[in-house]
Amino acid sequence: MYDDNSYFTISKTADLIGVRSHVLRFWEKKFLSLNPKKDISGRRFYSSSDIKFLLFIKKLLYVDGFTIKGAVNFIIEQNKNKSTNEEECVSDEIDKALNLLKQGTNLLNKNL
Repeated sequence: MYDDNSYFTISKTADLIGVRSHVLRFWEKKFLSLNPKKDISGRRFYSSSDIKFLLFIKKLLYVDGFTIKGAVNFIIEQNKNKSTNEEECVSDEIDKALNLLKQGTNLLNKNL
């Protein structure tokens, strides 16, 4: 979409998403992982990743027919599953590394 370092004002973001600015402010209150940067005066700036997340929220609400609460719960559940999968991957990688260390130790012991 845009450069990962791009930031957009709330009005520009609202135009990109296809909703009004007050909808974005409301979603910020309901979807706690949505946290745009704010300057000293409180003006919001949304990153490219914020915009991707907002488009996902809009899809859940407007296309898939989720309620706000249902969408929040869906995202929470998705994040739990993602965390579990990442933990399993890390655990698998640790197991592989330990196995390689054991094999290397065995080779060293045989050659000494």
